[in-house]
Amino acid sequence: MSNAPHRDQILIVEDEEIIRKSLRKLLERHDYDVSDAVSIKAASENFDFNNFALIISDLRLPGQLGTDLIKIVDPVPVLIMTSYASLRSAVDTMRQGAVDYISKPFDHEEMLLSVRRILSASKHRAVAAKTLGDIALLGSSEAIKKITRVIPKVAASDLPILIQGETGCGKSALALAIHNGKKSTRQRFININCAGIKEAEFFSQLDASSSNTTLFLNNIAELAAPLQALLLRVMQTSQCRFICSSDQDLEKLCLANLFRKDLYYEIDVVSIAMPTLRQRSTDIPAIAQASLVHFDDVSSGLTEEATQALVDYQWPGNLRQLKNTLQQAVIMATPGEPIDTELIGLGEIAPRPTQGIKRISAGSVDQSLTQDYDAPAGLSLEDYFTRFVLENQENMSETDLAKKLGISRKSLWERRNKLGISRKKGDELHSD
Repeated sequence: MSNAPHRDQILIVEDEEIIRKSLRKLLERHDYDVSDAVSIKAASENFDFNNFALIISDLRLPGQLGTDLIKIVDPVPVLIMTSYASLRSAVDTMRQGAVDYISKPFDHEEMLLSVRRILSASKHRAVAAKTLGDIALLGSSEAIKKITRVIPKVAASDLPILIQGETGCGKSALALAIHNGKKSTRQRFININCAGIKEAEFFSQLDASSSNTTLFLNNIAELAAPLQALLLRVMQTSQCRFICSSDQDLEKLCLANLFRKDLYYEIDVVSIAMPTLRQRSTDIPAIAQASLVHFDDVSSGLTEEATQALVDYQWPGNLRQLKNTLQQAVIMATPGEPIDTELIGLGEIAPRPTQGIKRISAGSVDQSLTQDYDAPAGLSLEDYFTRFVLENQENMSETDLAKKLGISRKSLWERRNKLGISRKKGDELHSD
């Protein structure tokens, strides 16, 4: 297999041999370097996830769900395949951080289109990564002002720093800002993702650090117990700077004996709470506009309604979810036209309420959408979509159909074309 640098490397995690081999041949025919594994355990033992541009995983794997990979391999994008999917399970998959999902048996062209789109979006993000880190700290809310005021103070010290906050709220960006605030610009910044890291790799990273290094230990709560002991010994003798982050309450983990108390006290010298996007919603317009500039040049910004929808949304995935939403909108946008609420598509990625899927847009919740829309047993997502549309299109407008399905009108139109479901000419009055 060629490891030529210009060829994107893709990892397939699939326990069904026929599907795994078929997908591998399809991707290799289109000039991708492909590796495969039958489980997450096998993939972890045989591959360094950081070497891959994309991971394609089945949802149900031996011993684990494919969505478990999302946090382990972050920031590598994960595309989830599922044999049968309800609309709600598809929404759940996207909520957990999958960049896309595809129902099996998959259409070859659909798979290739999705792979190309994801890889293209990842390259845009990579080019803009440094600037987007700065964008994460944009805004004039009191919450972010408090953070920006503290950066120069803690940057001047070499004391260990613990950054706590929800997933995707910008903890990595804050760590880098603290590092860059140091007067010495020669310091190295090493980002170590503690989730699923192997002992040899962890030891190697620690061994390579020196007095001119900032070690950022991301997801410190996920660090295996034996490695916690190793880190504690290193911290007590090393001259490098340590910044740790966690989206879990480490104090509670200590009380439950899931995290070493002595290590917690070692890393929690200077503690910073990174605010959620909900706590700084007034910063969203500035963050969104700045992000769009660095993603692409195809749109002319956001409509007023789309901007308001972004501000009113709750963003369970915080900045990461906001950036992914904008990236998707940019891909779908028409050159020269502003991005509207349909392209933002918050109805498709809204968090799942207790009683079912609700569409959230422009600060209002449609209370008529509180029932569950799971596909009947045995129906694929496409089968369910087809049946639902055919049974309801005579009595519902396109807007109402899209709302009930939890998708945008643009997505409804695209799926109609793909599945060959056209409206009767007499139904045009309902297309609003």
